[in-house]
Amino acid sequence: MTIEFAAPDIFYSLACFAYILVGVFCGVVRWFHMCHPFDKQGDFFYPARRQVTFFFVAIVLQLPYVLCPSDNHIWFYVRSFGMIYYPVCFAMLFHRYFRLGQFSYNWHFRLVFFIPFLMLIALLCLAVSSQSFWIDCYQLECEWIMGAVSILLTIEFVREGWWLNKQIDNYHTQNYSNESDFPYKFAKKVLYQPIVWFLIMWVVFLADSRMVKMVVDLVFAVWMLRFLCMILHPNRMIRSKEMNEDMDKIEQASMAAVKKAAETFELTSGIDVYDSSTIAAEETNKKAISEADWKQAKEEVLAIVSHRYLEPSLKRIEVIRDVQNSTQAVAGSFITEVGFYKLVNAFRIRHYEQLMQSGSANLSQEIVAEKCGFKNRWALANARKRLEDFDYSLISEYL
Repeated sequence: MTIEFAAPDIFYSLACFAYILVGVFCGVVRWFHMCHPFDKQGDFFYPARRQVTFFFVAIVLQLPYVLCPSDNHIWFYVRSFGMIYYPVCFAMLFHRYFRLGQFSYNWHFRLVFFIPFLMLIALLCLAVSSQSFWIDCYQLECEWIMGAVSILLTIEFVREGWWLNKQIDNYHTQNYSNESDFPYKFAKKVLYQPIVWFLIMWVVFLADSRMVKMVVDLVFAVWMLRFLCMILHPNRMIRSKEMNEDMDKIEQASMAAVKKAAETFELTSGIDVYDSSTIAAEETNKKAISEADWKQAKEEVLAIVSHRYLEPSLKRIEVIRDVQNSTQAVAGSFITEVGFYKLVNAFRIRHYEQLMQSGSANLSQEIVAEKCGFKNRWALANARKRLEDFDYSLISEYL
């Protein structure tokens, strides 16, 4: 590797150097800065802080290209870098942040992380060593290998994104009655934006153009600064003291019911507050619920919702909190089966239709929608789409 610069190589080098500096800067800020008072519980509010820091700083692996942008072997390494690096980066960050802060240290995720990075380091060592001629001899084979690995890693990211998309939908529709209250609404919107990054890296790889690489470096440097600004403030919610007490109360009631069911079905754990770990517990719970208990819980939940659906920000936990005649665990199982979002908005939609038929047609759709518990007419339109196949006979007696 010979260090030398000539126009336009100097511009390629400076663009990559700016990209690396921004990455290192973002990594340092991400590691040392946590907003007060969230820094007191950094692992909860910033669950992926270590991983984000690592992936910001790992961009420094492109430094050899800064020193010698004209070297063909280093150029092959750098244009292969993004194809491997970004699918691993986003898959691991999403996995760490959204799986309730629990990183799966099993062999699968170890392989997904370590093997691609070992490949990049090996390719880097080969590119800067005296054995770099092997890249010339087998460049076509290396390109095919890098492309295949990139596709496999992209599939891994899509698989993680599919799981996350499903969990976000389940969490939202089982806990909130209004889409504007969905806490992970933004995450759902940007979930597949990393695919754009992967496609850009493929453009750099296939175009084999240092000019394209220079433009991408500058654009990504700006994006990293924007991304840093987005993640400096935690995106996780702080629960009030009352909310924590309610959650504890519901969890205790649910645990008691599940333990009772475990005597027959050998299940030893589970909670009622709906998240990704609730489904198995509630399915087993339901097997041990008598028909009378189920009917009582159903009637009580429908009665509660029929009195509270006009509240625009009604939440699942608020309905379960009001349950008194039946157990909260059974009520939670019924809500999960129907879907909290669908249950509440079914009442709102029927109320809206009744108002429109009873002489409120002279009012604007926005006003009527708000009278029925929707935050606006867009919330009404979205609810109608989501409830196209809903069986309204379930709530007919409670309107």
